[in-house]
Amino acid sequence: MNKSKTQAKRSESGGVIHEDVPYTMKLPDGQTVFVLVPAKWCERDVSGEIAFKSDAVRFLDKVRVMAMKVPKQPTPGFIHTLREALGLTQAEFGQRLGVDLMTVSRWERGTSRPGRLALKALEELKTAAARQGVTLAA
Repeated sequence: MNKSKTQAKRSESGGVIHEDVPYTMKLPDGQTVFVLVPAKWCERDVSGEIAFKSDAVRFLDKVRVMAMKVPKQPTPGFIHTLREALGLTQAEFGQRLGVDLMTVSRWERGTSRPGRLALKALEELKTAAARQGVTLAA
């Protein structure tokens, strides 16, 4: 397809999304979560399908992390995303969990994993935050 046809196709599909996009995701425990993804984080691709920008993907990752239980062996990405969803620095996150900044950094880099007590503290921190309400900036 030459450039002018591609541009025509884009203009036909609209490119810009004007309304928030409803989205559902299935969690590992079988629950389904519904969210509205802000329109500013979405666009139409050349085929006219809705595509999520990187901000939308990060937002959905935070929603997923807050909606699911802490896994027995959380990945570095899970820990990093949970910390970001809670709006905490590594130092603040570590302080809330009773570990130091370097421990949190090692977890997020994957050079070490949280032990049994740290996993319990992670779940308690996440649950307490969820009970108070977590605002994920849109």
